[in-house]
Amino acid sequence: MTLESLAIVLAIHAVALISPGPDFAVVTRMSLVSGRRAGLWAAAGVAASIGIYVLVCAFGLSLVITALPHLSHVLTYVGAAYLAWLGIQCLRSTGALPEATQTAPSAKSFVTGLLTNLLNPKAMLYFSSVLSQVLTPELSTTDTATIWLLLVCESLLWFGLVALVFSSTRVLAWIKGKLVWLDRAVGVVLMALAAKLAWGATR
Repeated sequence: MTLESLAIVLAIHAVALISPGPDFAVVTRMSLVSGRRAGLWAAAGVAASIGIYVLVCAFGLSLVITALPHLSHVLTYVGAAYLAWLGIQCLRSTGALPEATQTAPSAKSFVTGLLTNLLNPKAMLYFSSVLSQVLTPELSTTDTATIWLLLVCESLLWFGLVALVFSSTRVLAWIKGKLVWLDRAVGVVLMALAAKLAWGATR
């Protein structure tokens, strides 16, 4: 694998990461509501999910989707239902900030980040279309491991930064009193994404 090809993959992945979506919304909310530790664990969950996708692509995700055309529809409905559930939780939020002594739910935060990306059909289509062009059977194990490590680290760095920014004292001070409206906005976005996914699957 050439450095130019690797740079192109990393650049495409960077654009995909910074594009607003469920991952960004969930990591942001976890950081604001449950604190920095929860946000970082959610970021780790998203990065772990991306690592899983890279591994699956290395073993032929596009071939699986081609062989099982109904699989993408099933995953779409499951992903839409999960996003809708997260959206409902946001809409029901009272906007209360946690106490400083409150322990962040690390395992729950990690699983939330993991499932948010893992059940996102757009993530599946993105990795199967982009990485399937790079992770060919001819690629060496070293090159595959390098791509896996770089993409996971790139994802963790970005969402880790998001968690650090939205859990900072300045941001919390500014957002205090407005969190309930932010929660509702995030809830509406997640519900809209869920409806869009479900509608797209029925067409």
